Amino acid sequence: MEDRQILKIAKALSDGTRLRLLHEITSSGEVSCGELASRFPVAQPTVSHHLKVLENAGLVAVRHEGQFHYFRAVPGALGAFSRHLSATLAKPSRAAEHSVR
Repeated sequence: MEDRQILKIAKALSDGTRLRLLHEITSSGEVSCGELASRFPVAQPTVSHHLKVLENAGLVAVRHEGQFHYFRAVPGALGAFSRHLSATLAKPSRAAEHSVR
């Protein structure tokens, strides 16, 4: 996973509304934008914006059916993010190696 993708995912997950939207999507399996908007105290365009950020980060996929958009979690996306982050943070940095000596 590239650093740019890691940053996109981290940014997407840093917003509480997006984190709750992702939770709703993963809990539902697949859910429409309109259904998600009815579950949150924000305007539908705001929900659409947050969903676009999640989609751009690779955390959700969208299926179009007529004028409706259905969202589902991308399998393995969070796991790959978590593994990459754990592996990256587990490695000592060169600066840390020099400061220990």
